[in-house]
Amino acid sequence: MSTRARIGVQLERGEIKSVYVWRDGTPEVLGLTLAKHYGTPEMAAELVGRGNLIDVESTLEECNFERASGGGDIVPQIHKTFSVYLCEREDKDIRYKYIFRNGKWGYWRLGE
Repeated sequence: MSTRARIGVQLERGEIKSVYVWRDGTPEVLGLTLAKHYGTPEMAAELVGRGNLIDVESTLEECNFERASGGGDIVPQIHKTFSVYLCEREDKDIRYKYIFRNGKWGYWRLGE
């Protein structure tokens, strides 16, 4: 079974821009990939800015981005605050939420 996650980047005004990740969302896979390959504000923002992902790879070119039936990327969501981002339960299958803020990635495990 796939481990689903949501990854977000905190914007200057405090809002969170986030995307859904369909698989490999565990800290041992996604967490390490984010820290190793998307550890700058620019790289984190570019990753999230491209839309929902099937999975996250070591380069943007290798990442598998979700496509809408019309052929365009599924767009990121904007959450008004960090608290709203963490508390929003749009999909009960999401196991982890990641956020890039204050220069580093952090994550939270959701539900059991």
